[in-house]
Amino acid sequence: MSRRPVPPWCQGTIAALALAAPLPVMAAGGACAGSPPPAFELSIASGAMRDGEENRVEVRAHADGCVAVRRPWFLREAGEYELRLDAREWAALQSAVAPEELRKIDPRRLGAQTRQVWKDAAAGPVVFAEPDADVYTLRWREGDALRQLVAGDPRQAAARQPESAEAGRVAQAVAALRALASRTGKPVAAEGAK
Repeated sequence: MSRRPVPPWCQGTIAALALAAPLPVMAAGGACAGSPPPAFELSIASGAMRDGEENRVEVRAHADGCVAVRRPWFLREAGEYELRLDAREWAALQSAVAPEELRKIDPRRLGAQTRQVWKDAAAGPVVFAEPDADVYTLRWREGDALRQLVAGDPRQAAARQPESAEAGRVAQAVAALRALASRTGKPVAAEGAK
C-alpha cells in the first residue's frame, strides 16, 4: 500500500495537533483513587529523555498502604499499577524514608554535593561521568505542607562520598521508594491504552 505525501500546508497543522494532545500522566481516577493524599512521592526523570511527564517513573505511597506506580513507555511493563502494603511494610517504608530526618537536609548543600561528585571524578586518572544522569525528586508531607528535595542521582553521590550524611540519607529514601517501582502490582492502565 502506498502512502500519499502530506501537503506542506498540512504539516504544521499535524505537528500542532500532536503537540496539543494531552500527555499520559497518572490519572486522578486511576491507582489509589480513594486514598488520602500521598505521604511520599518519588519522581525519576530520565536523563536521556528528561522532557515530559510521560518519561518519568512515578511512585506515590499513601498512608493507607496504597502505592501508585507509573512506569514510562520505554521500560518493560510500562503502564500504571497499584499495589498494597501491609502494616509491617508501611512501617518499614516510613522508617526508611524518615521524613523527620529529610527535613534537616539543606537542599542547596545536597545539590552542591551531588554536583561535586562529578567535579571530583574528573580530577582522577579515570573519569566516571554521567552527563545524562537521572534527576530524582523526592516529596513528602508534613501536616498540610509538601516538602521536596531534588538531586541528580543521590545514590551515586552517596557511593562516591560516603562521608556525606545528606546524600546517604536521601539515597536511602530514594532506594526504598524506587524498590516499590519494580514490584508487581495490579495493572490500572497499560501505557498507551485509553
